Amino acid sequence: MYRIFVDFDGTITRRDVGDSIFERFLPIELLDQGWHRKIIDVWKAGRISSMDCLIRECAKTVVTKEELDVELDTHTLVPGFTHLKEYCHRKNIPLTILSDGLDYYIEFILAKNRMNTTPFHANHMYFTKDTIGVEFPYADKGCGRCGNCKRWHIESERKEGEKVVYIGDGYSDRYAIRSADIVFAHRDLAEFCKHNGVPFNPFKDFFGVIDYLENGIGNI
Repeated sequence: MYRIFVDFDGTITRRDVGDSIFERFLPIELLDQGWHRKIIDVWKAGRISSMDCLIRECAKTVVTKEELDVELDTHTLVPGFTHLKEYCHRKNIPLTILSDGLDYYIEFILAKNRMNTTPFHANHMYFTKDTIGVEFPYADKGCGRCGNCKRWHIESERKEGEKVVYIGDGYSDRYAIRSADIVFAHRDLAEFCKHNGVPFNPFKDFFGVIDYLENGIGNI
């Protein structure tokens, strides 16, 4: 029996939604100074946590709900995700989205694609007068590197005898795959797997994941 966990930004969506928000709505002078790229580099270097990174990004973002919704409406899904959800429903395979991003845009994009019943765990975003804020309901569940510990969710939800499938692309997924039996990876996560000898299946779209689940097609 499988249990599937999927990253959201850049895995379910074609583009990283969080990055697109900050690149679009941070003040132009900060973008011109390379402020956003620098803080991402500092986070990836381990000098600040993802909580610190998100707090700083949100605090400097200037956006209304209406403006944000227009931006979110430009995002599309990676091919096959709706098919994977339907496949999991037919086969009674649990499917959960794990994100160290923000719940508001996940809810928006899932609802837009009529997939708002898909369970997910993420950090909580809220609107203030001129900007957005973030809260971390799972901050005490992990080691402190991430606002939302994906590995904690996996270990909390998996049942005895299940094979955990994890699909992801980024920095925070490095910890989640330690609790996975089968990994589908691309971009930064694929490079991490290669450099650290972690077996993985290259991820291109969700049709490949369905093929693996149905026929055992893969590189593991």
